[in-house]
Amino acid sequence: MERLGVMKVCTSREDDMVREDADALAALTALVVASKRDHNDSYARLARTAPMSVGAEMQWNLMPPRTYADGRVVIAAALEPAYEVSGDAYDYATSGTHVHLSIFDAMGHDTAAGLTANLAMATCRNSRRQGCDPVETSQRIEADLIEQFHHQRYATGILAELNAASGLLTFVNRGHHLPLIVRAGRWNSPLRCEPALPMGIDLGLPVHLCREQLEPGDRVVLYTDGITEARRAGGPEFGLARFVELLIRYHADGLPVPETLRRVVHAVFDHHHGQLQDDATILLCEWLGTDTQPSAQAAHLENVSSP
Repeated sequence: MERLGVMKVCTSREDDMVREDADALAALTALVVASKRDHNDSYARLARTAPMSVGAEMQWNLMPPRTYADGRVVIAAALEPAYEVSGDAYDYATSGTHVHLSIFDAMGHDTAAGLTANLAMATCRNSRRQGCDPVETSQRIEADLIEQFHHQRYATGILAELNAASGLLTFVNRGHHLPLIVRAGRWNSPLRCEPALPMGIDLGLPVHLCREQLEPGDRVVLYTDGITEARRAGGPEFGLARFVELLIRYHADGLPVPETLRRVVHAVFDHHHGQLQDDATILLCEWLGTDTQPSAQAAHLENVSSP
């Protein structure tokens, strides 16, 4: 599901059988590499192009792969700058007919921010696996952050569940940017949800569970402020309007979710001349509908390689 690199195959003939054998060899090689890389420091040294911060090391060891597809949904995520990330984190998981999506933006840009985000993500997973809904999960995250950091650290976030059988999206907004919906490559709509305060503040205000019915082909976009609000010195913000314009354009062009994400990330880097001043994270999920064959996207997934 993830682009790891390019493999060159030399052969004395070219026909369908050779191409099928080459595809099978590439898939087997990728499986071997993916199964070993998390426990092989030699692979990490070979794959990395720069030293990685402690915060980034923590995040990448906890977050799921950047790309996923199963015939019901296609998910792609990007978190930049990959080697210096501190307070951003994303997560997703499947459970029966449900797909869990979450994104976090922790206070600060230091190692403690990474610890805050990691604790939020770990509590989120633990709560989900005990059957908690997004409201209760966010409350448990808040309790754990307060217990650990004594009101000195907080995190904003979106915690969402997509029923892949019906297309019903439920979510809570803990002081974060609302998700976007991109539909039919023609328009976008920010979702409506009464916000609660960031997790870790604990002012006792209510947390509301919000709902949105998706249509087949809809793309749900979760993002952090490093995408829209960060700016280069003396320059303008990348901005929500530009972000949405790119999402709509690439959807209308029929680009797969991972390729859409790759191009958006490149546009953000180009705007900032390759130097981001804040973590910038996007989690993009397309619901394929209820009567889908294995997605063409699953056969043509392209993605920025993991660090």
